[in-house]
Amino acid sequence: MSLVDAALAGPPPKPAGEAARSAFIVGNVGKLGSELLGLLLESPLYARVAVGVRKPIRVVVPKLETVTMPGSPAWVPDDVYLCIEPESHSFWRLATPYAALTSRLAAEAALALRARGARRVAVLTPLEALLQLGATPAIHDADELAIVNGGYERVVVLRPVADGAASRPSGMLQSAGEGVVRVLASYMTPRSLQPVRRRHAVQAAVDSLCTLADGVHVIGAAQLREIVGDPLEGKKRLY
Repeated sequence: MSLVDAALAGPPPKPAGEAARSAFIVGNVGKLGSELLGLLLESPLYARVAVGVRKPIRVVVPKLETVTMPGSPAWVPDDVYLCIEPESHSFWRLATPYAALTSRLAAEAALALRARGARRVAVLTPLEALLQLGATPAIHDADELAIVNGGYERVVVLRPVADGAASRPSGMLQSAGEGVVRVLASYMTPRSLQPVRRRHAVQAAVDSLCTLADGVHVIGAAQLREIVGDPLEGKKRLY
């Protein structure tokens, strides 16, 4: 079964008596990470989810725990999700309570968690749609190599295209301006590099970590497009 076929098949049913998994997510300070945390909390595959935060906070969400960074859960997570993405702000400009990750910190966290017994790791590194061909990668080659060679049974690296432009117009025409940027981007950007919905991207990451064979798997923009479909399918194109 190919990487795409396995991801499309979704997570396999749990055998009777098999314990649910646990997950630790760090670096979910942007929109992609926010979507990922929500998906993990909704997923029946995970009975326990911990998230890295900047300072101690009280949570009342079922199966969610917080870990003040730098740190790790008191228990050993089965799956580790590392997000390296720019921080997003709420309407009120409030800073996210979650801990951000740099490329170096992601590698350090991955190695420390593997040493404690974590078995699988997924690294999510979104890129801007219009800068995909020339942008500096969110994770450095040396850090990515350290994670790949860290001894995990399964490594999934997801490199989706972010669904927002690097710079946004301001003022009363902001909404119209964003719409124009996105429409133009859809025709100017190669089809395999066009944005995908965040929900679909994180679903692909979770399903891939659950279904693919042990080893290292890199899901780039083209493979992600095969998994989630074409956002312009059925729409009239200008060329």
